[in-house]
Amino acid sequence: MTTPAPGNPRVKEAMDLLLKIFDEENLEKVAHAVFRGGGNIPSDKWSFFNRIIMFMHDTEDARGFKQWHEAGRFVMKGSKAFYILGPVFKKITDEKPTASSETERTEKEILAGFRGIPVFRSEDTEGAPLITENYKVNIPCEFNGIIQELNLKVVPVRFCGTSYGSYNLLNKNIKLASPDIEVFLHELSHAVDDRLNGLKPGQKKDQEVTAEFSAAVIGHLMGYKIPPGNVKEYIENYSFKELLNSLSRIEKVVTFVIDRTRMNPVEVNIPMQAAACTG
Repeated sequence: MTTPAPGNPRVKEAMDLLLKIFDEENLEKVAHAVFRGGGNIPSDKWSFFNRIIMFMHDTEDARGFKQWHEAGRFVMKGSKAFYILGPVFKKITDEKPTASSETERTEKEILAGFRGIPVFRSEDTEGAPLITENYKVNIPCEFNGIIQELNLKVVPVRFCGTSYGSYNLLNKNIKLASPDIEVFLHELSHAVDDRLNGLKPGQKKDQEVTAEFSAAVIGHLMGYKIPPGNVKEYIENYSFKELLNSLSRIEKVVTFVIDRTRMNPVEVNIPMQAAACTG
C-alpha cells in the first residue's frame, strides 16, 4: 500500500479501514450506509463517510458516552471505542487588493484537518431498551424514469473489441455491447455523475472509480453480485482528501438512482437499523 499516510493517527486508522470497503465482501455495509432513518438516532445525521466506518465495525447504532447515557444506556466495562471523524476548522484572513490600491481583508473558515471522536457500539452497552422503527425502502429495479429524466438513449451495438459499453457526453447515448446488468449500471452511473458533477472526455480515474463502485453498490441492492472491478487498484495511491471526495461522489450517484427508481413489484418493510439488508 503506497497511500500517503495522514499525520493524525485516527485519520490513518480510518483511511486504512475505508480502503477495505472496496473489497467485494463489504458491499453490503456500504449499501447500509446509504440508507438513513428519520433522524431518531445520532448516526442518521452522520456523514456517509462516518456511517461506513460505523457499519465496518459491525453495528447499526453507535454513539458517544454521553449520548448513550442520555438514552438510558451505559457502556459496559472493558468495551473499546472506535473513532469517527469530525472536521476541524480554522479562521484565516483573506487579503485582496481593491481598485483603489487598498487591501480588503475578510475572515473565512477553512478545513484544517480532522479529529477523532470516540463512539461505542450499541452491542457494547446495556440498560434501557432500544427503540426501532419500520419504514419502507424502495430498491431500484426500474430505470425508465431516470433514463427519461436524463434524456438518455440506450442503444445496443455490436462488440467492437475494445469495450462492452460507453456513455457519450454530447448526445447522452449509452451504447451497450453486452446484456450484463453491470455494464448498464456502470454507464448509467457515468450519466448520473455527468448530471451531478459534469464529466470530462476520456477515461479519467476519478470518473471510473465513481461509476464502477456506484454500479457495484446499486447492483448489490438489486440482488446482483457485481464485483467493484479495478476500484481498489485505482484508489491505492489516493490521498485522504481524494478518498473522501470519491466517497461523497459515490453516495450522491447511488442516492440519485435510488430516489428516482422503484422496486417492482412490491415494497419491503424492514427495520430502520437494517435498512439496506436486502439482496
